[in-house]
Formats: sequence, structure tokens, C-alpha cells
Amino acid sequence: MNFGTKLRTILAIATSLNTALLATDITEFGNPKLNLAYKIASIILNFVIVACVTYYNNDYTPVAAEATGVMRMRKAEAKEAVNGEYFYSDEEEVVEEDEEAIG
Repeated sequence: MNFGTKLRTILAIATSLNTALLATDITEFGNPKLNLAYKIASIILNFVIVACVTYYNNDYTPVAAEATGVMRMRKAEAKEAVNGEYFYSDEEEVVEEDEEAIG
């Protein structure tokens, strides 16, 4: 896992915990204005983090969708090679498709 994925995962977990604490009023302060500011900031931060995690962990760009397709193809090839069969009927097609996807 790369650094960005680890960071987004940690932020998503922290945001979920903060939301749970916010819902149970455990993180209540003595000042009503401070409580309101904390709740508003938490909600905004929650939306921002969820949007970033969703955007970066899914295929919202053509390049990301293409890369996911190449990754899935290679995983399928590896799985079939392990099972003693080859995923494609003609090995040359695989090389051409890989070169087109990468290049």
C-alpha cells in the first residue's frame, strides 16, 4: 500500500471515530458556542475526507479506470498461470494489449 492510501485510510478511521464521539456527546465542551463550532467543523471535515477518500480510491478519471483494467487483467493472468492454464488463447494478444494500455 502506498503512503497516500495509508493516510486516507487513517483519516477515514479518525473521521469515523470523531463522528461517533460527536453523536454520543462525549466530546462536549463547557461553552455552547464552542460546541457548535466543533460540530460544524467536524461535519465539514467529515464531508471533505469522505469525498477525498472516495475520489482517490475509485476510478473517476479515464487513466485510473484504464490502470484498474490492466491490474485486473494481470491478476487474472497470474491466477490462471497458477492454476496451470493461460488466461488468453493467444499470448501475443496479451503483449500487444499491455503495450497499448501502458504506452
